[in-house]
Amino acid sequence: MNKWKIAFWICFSFLIGTALFGTYSILDQGVTITYERESYSDTENDLKELIHIINETNLSKGEIKNILKKKEYLELAKDSISLERVTLCFRNDRLKSIKMNW
Repeated sequence: MNKWKIAFWICFSFLIGTALFGTYSILDQGVTITYERESYSDTENDLKELIHIINETNLSKGEIKNILKKKEYLELAKDSISLERVTLCFRNDRLKSIKMNW
């Protein structure tokens, strides 16, 4: 075989490999940014709900649960209520602390 043909196919295979890797990188970046944007939006919605709850001072766990019933990802425990990214911790049926779930 001719040396030029071998060199051509080697360069051509590197070109195709580089193009495939570049395409994969661009698609991966797009998916990553989309998930980050969705996560940011979920966190922002949770924080808006918390602002509303905190402005209504001294609400009990039951009252907060009634406010948050419309949330899809609401998780209830004995002493906490978890949203998507935020957990409300209670002591003696009153809001004790707020924790971030990362």
